[in-house]
Amino acid sequence: MYLVAGLGVTGQSVLRYFEAQGEPCLAFDTRDNLDISTLETTFTKTPFALGELPKSWLKKFDTLVLSPGIAQSESWVVALKEQGKQVIGDIELFARTVSAPVIAITGSNGKSTVTTMTGMALQTAGYQVGVGGNIGETVLDLLLDENTYDVYVLELSSFQLETTYSLTSQASTVLNISEDHMDRYPSMTEYIQAKMNVFSNTELAVLPEGLSEQGVFHPVSISRFGLSENVIQSERDFGILTKGGGDKFLGVGKQPIIAVSEMLLQGKHHQLNALAMMALCQSFQVNAEHFKQVVRTFGGLPHRTQLLGTFEGVTWINDSKGTNVGATLTAIETLGEQVTGKLILLLGGVSKDADFSDLLPAVQRFCRHTIVLGRDKESISAHLIDMPHTLVETLEEAVSLAKQKAQQGDCVLFSPACASFDQFSNYLQRGEFFMQWVNELYLCDERVASKAC
Repeated sequence: MYLVAGLGVTGQSVLRYFEAQGEPCLAFDTRDNLDISTLETTFTKTPFALGELPKSWLKKFDTLVLSPGIAQSESWVVALKEQGKQVIGDIELFARTVSAPVIAITGSNGKSTVTTMTGMALQTAGYQVGVGGNIGETVLDLLLDENTYDVYVLELSSFQLETTYSLTSQASTVLNISEDHMDRYPSMTEYIQAKMNVFSNTELAVLPEGLSEQGVFHPVSISRFGLSENVIQSERDFGILTKGGGDKFLGVGKQPIIAVSEMLLQGKHHQLNALAMMALCQSFQVNAEHFKQVVRTFGGLPHRTQLLGTFEGVTWINDSKGTNVGATLTAIETLGEQVTGKLILLLGGVSKDADFSDLLPAVQRFCRHTIVLGRDKESISAHLIDMPHTLVETLEEAVSLAKQKAQQGDCVLFSPACASFDQFSNYLQRGEFFMQWVNELYLCDERVASKAC
């Protein structure tokens, strides 16, 4: 029998999966105040427990299905492992059942975008594609829906990969590595190793320029991608090719595929995302026209450097999905090069014990003022001691202050570099509130001008 631990989105998908399989299980959540009345009504044959695991259950199960939000270092999980209980996750359950090819994507940043673009490219080429994992539908819900998929494209977090052992993939990638989740991992070494698990059973390892092959299980085909022509050492490598007249192309080997100028989204990180997408599709019948259709039409994901608009000469960008220092650094450097003025940077929340010093050169170069908010604002502020910055409690206060600080031609960039759960349920809710407060700020000003507010 299985014990399903953690009754959030993932845990509930596991319950649905077991019910569909006729597999009995137990359900547990450490939150003793969680409302499970709907779950008890839905899964009438499943026993539920909250707060502490009943001792009477210990002999009833041999496998713990752990939600990714629960660390294996939790004392009660450690105790179960010492008793010989196996610990797996929903991705492992999926891996034991799936029969169609899988493309697996992880990394510190950009994985949602590359997952989405890869799914689009395959769909454009005529494949029936199941896109999910850490984005969109859970993997087990994909297995249960009515579609028959030709290929699955999965975004996988390090947390999910920790409890995955038998996933076989047609192609897989670690897009990049930057410091994240240091509140959960003892060091970067453990964090990197969790990510590198994606290569355990893959036919094609897609590696970014500069990432060592150490940790990639051989024999495996290797394909590299990067922004230089030097990265192209074989016909399987993807990079930037410069042709006569100086025009730049995304290409593979010596073959140009897409002119950079054709891309709807401009910027180096968008080029990297497109190169990774093409590299991951090598084993499938996807051609240049399919790739061109994607890069000409893909306008980015909500809450990821999302343009809200330009109001009174100031541009506002929602990058609520920037939940770590690496993501925010990319946003600052990319937008800083594009705007005519300076950036007003809004950041803060739950820092996950990250080192914010990596932001300093970019903040010094591109930012007029930085507004720090949320639970860990004091510790973040310590890294900004010599730069103009202000501490506020809430995001709503930060939005109001940003409008006061911004000048004509400036860009207000909300890229928190932090998790959201000090004041919000997730980055999606945080981004929605940011957009709402920006709109209300300018709408209210218009009403004041017309004496209607």
